[in-house]
Amino acid sequence: MQNILFLSVITLWLTACNTDESKTSETLDPKAPSQDTTVVDQPAVIASGLVLSPFKLSDKNCDLVMPEDMEIEEGWCNSREITGLRVSLNNTSVAQKINGLIAKEITGKVGDFTALKKFVADIKTLSNEEGVEDYVQDEYTCSLIDSSNTFMSLKVFSYFYSIGAAHGQSSVQVLNLDLTTGSKITLADLFVNNYRSTLKAFAKRNFMAQNGNDGWWFTTGDQPFDLPESFAITRKGITFFYQPYEIGPYAAGAPEVFLSKKDLAKWLKKNPYLIP
Repeated sequence: MQNILFLSVITLWLTACNTDESKTSETLDPKAPSQDTTVVDQPAVIASGLVLSPFKLSDKNCDLVMPEDMEIEEGWCNSREITGLRVSLNNTSVAQKINGLIAKEITGKVGDFTALKKFVADIKTLSNEEGVEDYVQDEYTCSLIDSSNTFMSLKVFSYFYSIGAAHGQSSVQVLNLDLTTGSKITLADLFVNNYRSTLKAFAKRNFMAQNGNDGWWFTTGDQPFDLPESFAITRKGITFFYQPYEIGPYAAGAPEVFLSKKDLAKWLKKNPYLIP
């Protein structure tokens, strides 16, 4: 009797194992994405060997002379902070060139990581040309917008506040960089000749569709609509970034307008970055 029970248990165990194996070995075809999907996956392998290493640098000066005729917040310190990204590539000379461009975007001077450290440390001795001490706090943040095997778009957000100002000032600059040469990518590298007038008209319609019609200076006749200097290439298209006050009052913020590569196709020339 015991033998019969033992054999029954073994038979049930083997059946269960075979059933589980048949379930796990079943092959399911992945769902095809819908035609209107906007999801763009990052490439599995970056041929350039692109690696972004985050770092943070900060310093401050709290030993400040406080003028009697100036109201300064209690505990005020001059401060400077960089939340940055250091680029590594298979081609070290190209990586060095790109890191130099990032340093220049932040400091205004060609440099490297050492230059960034010096720039941050300079907050301790900051003063204007007349030797009168300035009271400022500023910060810079680098972030990746998009990348592919051929390009990288990096955003540098900066914020500056000075004692006595009604509010701080912010700006967004973008570095669109060729990962094989380290050079900046310009709109002229992407678009055919004489593209600007027709593209502006198209971008204006899209801007109002995305941001509304009210409050912009180009809708009140104060200035014509134009494309901003700051733009980011992505594998989906191009995003243009306006700075505060560039296209409307401070309360309007820093608007953006996105143009898909499908919509841009008729202006695009053959290029390795944005392929229709």
